[in-house]
Amino acid sequence: MARNTRVSVKVRRQEIPSRGVSAKEISHVAYELFERRGCVHGHDLEDWLEAERIVRQRRTTSNRQ
Repeated sequence: MARNTRVSVKVRRQEIPSRGVSAKEISHVAYELFERRGCVHGHDLEDWLEAERIVRQRRTTSNRQ
């Protein structure tokens, strides 16, 4: 008998401050990551989280200049 398993991901808000990063910007970068992987499905959460990191890093770097 198959079980319906849910995975819970907890993110502490204080670790990821909002820097005006839009979901549209993150989705664009996540899609680029998907394409670089050769359009292989099944890594959407990884791509989204990596895209958030990249976008926030770009914002931090551009704010320092």
